[in-house]
Amino acid sequence: MKKRSNITAAILSLALAGGMVIPAAGASAEQSVQATAPLENLALYKPYTFETPYPRDSHFGPTEDAHADDTGKQLTDGVFGGLSFSDKAYVGKLWQGYRTFKLDLGEPVTIQDIKVSTLQDLPNGIFFPEEISYSISENGSTWQHLGKVKSALPTTEKGPVKQTIAKTGVNTVARYVYMDIPVETWLFVDEIEVMGTRDKSGNKLKPIKAPKPDQGYPRAGSQQAGGIRNEVLIYTGEWQYQPSDWISFKKEDFKPYVSYVDQDMKRKDFMFDGFLFMPYAPLMDGANYGPTTGKPTNKANFEQFLDRLFRDDYELGALNEAVKEAKADMSRKNYEAKVVIAIPYPRTDQSDFGDVDGDGISENLNVKEVGEAEALKNRLKVTKWFVDEVYKRWNAKHYSDLKLVSFYWYNEYIAHQLSTLDHELVKQTGDYVRSKGARFQWIPYYFGRGWNDWKENGFDTALMQPNYFFHAKAGVDRMSTIAQAAYDNGMGVEIELSDAVLTDENMRNRYYAYLDAGKEHKFMKKSLNAFYQQVKTLWKAAQSKTPAEREVYDRTYQFLKGKYKVTNPQELQSLELEEQEAE
Repeated sequence: MKKRSNITAAILSLALAGGMVIPAAGASAEQSVQATAPLENLALYKPYTFETPYPRDSHFGPTEDAHADDTGKQLTDGVFGGLSFSDKAYVGKLWQGYRTFKLDLGEPVTIQDIKVSTLQDLPNGIFFPEEISYSISENGSTWQHLGKVKSALPTTEKGPVKQTIAKTGVNTVARYVYMDIPVETWLFVDEIEVMGTRDKSGNKLKPIKAPKPDQGYPRAGSQQAGGIRNEVLIYTGEWQYQPSDWISFKKEDFKPYVSYVDQDMKRKDFMFDGFLFMPYAPLMDGANYGPTTGKPTNKANFEQFLDRLFRDDYELGALNEAVKEAKADMSRKNYEAKVVIAIPYPRTDQSDFGDVDGDGISENLNVKEVGEAEALKNRLKVTKWFVDEVYKRWNAKHYSDLKLVSFYWYNEYIAHQLSTLDHELVKQTGDYVRSKGARFQWIPYYFGRGWNDWKENGFDTALMQPNYFFHAKAGVDRMSTIAQAAYDNGMGVEIELSDAVLTDENMRNRYYAYLDAGKEHKFMKKSLNAFYQQVKTLWKAAQSKTPAEREVYDRTYQFLKGKYKVTNPQELQSLELEEQEAE
């Protein structure tokens, strides 16, 4: 099974495009203070830094070099670009979270407006920054936060189109300008201006620190995490190859996930306590649960996912029986299997989803046909109907050994390029989930759109995919970057592996880099953890008689128990014996 991939070649393409010029527009409602002297661009030819706050990523860094800042003053040279991103006036930045821009004006001056000229070209993966955070300083160490300014043009505007995002009416004396600018796929900037006067007629700077997001990982086992400590992703879906039921789980398949087993498949301990059920994206009829791939899914497809989940001998029914057997076989009875169910994405290109509210009218979710407000209303009908249907079926089953604790948002980024109100759908869906007594969870891909606004968008917990395992050119420092970004924004880290760990030593070591980072950066013990696998990778590892393959399973167990520290199978076996003797 292929890793879910939203970072596509299409997004990273560099095809030329043309279009109509849209006049640049400021984005602040504040009234500008009129200075006596005419305003001039005080940033002209001034030095600056424009950097990622993390180490340069070896996978994405070289790609962005095609649009590098050749002179180091390209953004303050007074030269504006046109509507083609190949215009030499543009500096392009790719992924890696966001960029910090720091400009030295040389001396204290009166700043009135700070302007950032940007390009959007959706077919080429170039987005306006959704908002820019502005700060100023007189000495470069004490800062006055001026607030954030959002993009004024629709995030769905295909482009190419230009916009100036400006903080106006500052009227304050300062020497330094600082900005945080998010980079969601590509960011293209051609000029940054600071308009003001070369005097000190403005207001005195008042130090105000920028608000910090919640820090720290989502605590393992907390109410916020639905009580889950370690969660594994379980896929279900159609499979065109043999065995046809490969992407589904029977009771026996769940055994090494519920229980830690030895090589003879005898239970020794409990393993995962959280199980996230997800639909495998492609369907046999050409539909796809992803936001843009294949045909849009409809009510029948959503019901197909539910039908698979609530079978007695597979998925939820099988998990319930596996837990029941494990608890009967082991002395510890306080184990609780917690279930998370994904909410499929109601696609914005679906005109005929099906009737979910019983009025005889099929819901039209197509933003282009019914408009943003109506599409939001209809899409929300779909998510509420789905949540209600889950509870209806869950209650009818009377599972003896499962607890439904959370729902998961299937799409891995906030799709503002598809709908300007996508975040509202997420937020209101989260409110509805919580009204039912459950939590709402999300795992965006590497710095996926909305990653640092997860809480404002209505999620109770969020974890980020490092995608280190799948980006061959990424260095191991990618793991430290993601751990730092996650911790600084109250997120956890998803741990990723595929069947390649069983046969490829390099891929096995890439998986172990996640475990090493978990120990080094303390998310092993302190955070809710989620494990992505290629359908049944850990099941295969548990049954393997090959030491290197079995070691993958053993090391994973040690990580789940907060005791990961071994480097070879012999040390693992020795540690297990010590723990057994201690018990």
